[in-house]
Amino acid sequence: MQCPRKTTNKLRKRYAMYVWTNGFDPDVTGCDLASKFLEWDEKGPCFTHVWNTKAKRDWLWATCNRAGREVDTIFVSDVRNNLKAAYDTGNCETTEIAIVKEMLREGHTQVPNLKIYGLYAASDIDVSEKDMVKYIVYYNDFCAESSVERFDGVAVNNEAYAGIKCGDLSDRLLYLDNLQKIVTEARKQVNGILLTHFSVGWHWGQCDGSASLMTWNGTTSDVNHHMIDIFDSIDVQVGYITYPAVSERMITAGYEHALALNKPIFTTLYTNPATPCQTTFFPDDSCHVPGHSESDMFNIIDGFSTNNIPYARACIHYFRGVYSTGVHPDWPIHNG
Repeated sequence: MQCPRKTTNKLRKRYAMYVWTNGFDPDVTGCDLASKFLEWDEKGPCFTHVWNTKAKRDWLWATCNRAGREVDTIFVSDVRNNLKAAYDTGNCETTEIAIVKEMLREGHTQVPNLKIYGLYAASDIDVSEKDMVKYIVYYNDFCAESSVERFDGVAVNNEAYAGIKCGDLSDRLLYLDNLQKIVTEARKQVNGILLTHFSVGWHWGQCDGSASLMTWNGTTSDVNHHMIDIFDSIDVQVGYITYPAVSERMITAGYEHALALNKPIFTTLYTNPATPCQTTFFPDDSCHVPGHSESDMFNIIDGFSTNNIPYARACIHYFRGVYSTGVHPDWPIHNG
C-alpha cells in the first residue's frame, strides 16, 4: 500500500468522515468477495481495526486525500480506554499512547488542514460522554509533545435523545444541561481550544410532525437549534438518499440557524447497512428507492448547491463501512 501524497490544492473538498473502530477488510483471506461483504458480520474476521497499524492508517490518509473528494475532518473512535489509562495512571509512555500519537502526527502531516476529533458514543440518557472529555484534555495537555500530536476536538454521537424527544420536559432540559457540560469540560484544556462536535437526528426537534419548542438557557426554540447553539459544529443524520428529502430534512434540522451563527453543519450520509433501505447507500438492488452506489452518493453531495443547502458540508458514515473498501464493484478502494 503506497503512502498518500500530500497535496495543497486550494480547491480541495471539505468533507467529514466517521472512522469507527472496525471496518470491512477485503485484505483478510476469504473476505474479498462481494457476497461475504453483503453478509455484514461485524463480529466476524472480515472486520478489522482501521487505524492501529501503519498500513491501515496509510489507507485512511489516502482516502482522505482522494483527489476531488478530499476529507478534512475525521471523527476517530477507539480513543476512550487508552486515553483513560493515561489519565488514571499519569503515564503517557505506553505503547497504546504511542500509537495514538503516531495516528495524530501522520494525519496532521499527510492530510492538508486535517482536523482529528476523538469520538465518543456512550449513547445513554445521562450523556456519559461528558465524563470522558477530560481524557482527551489530559492527553492534549500532558501527553502530546506538539500541536500535530494533539486532538483538534471531541465528537459525540449520543442517540439517546431520540427516545425522549416527545417526553417529559424536565428530562429533555437535563439532557441539554449535560450536553453543555461537554463544552465546559472541553474548555478546560490549557494548550489551545478543543473544538466540540455533536451528531443530531434531523427530526429531534419535531413531535407529531411539528416543531416542539422549549425554553433553555433563556432561549425558546426546538432542540436542534439549542444543540447548534451549544456545539462548535454538528452533523445531521438525514436518513435518506434522494432529494428533496435530504435538503428538506437539513432545513428542518436547523441548517439556516447554523449558517446564521457561522457554524459548520454537515449532512451525514450512511453507507453501512440500515433499515429501511432508503436510509443508506449500502448496496441493495432490491430496494424500492434506487441509488446505492458511491457515484449515487457523490451525486447527492454535488447537488447540495442546487437543492437549497449550498453551504452544507458532506459527512460520510463511514470509512470502510463500504466506502473505500473496494469489495463491491460500485464501491472502489481509495488506498493510493
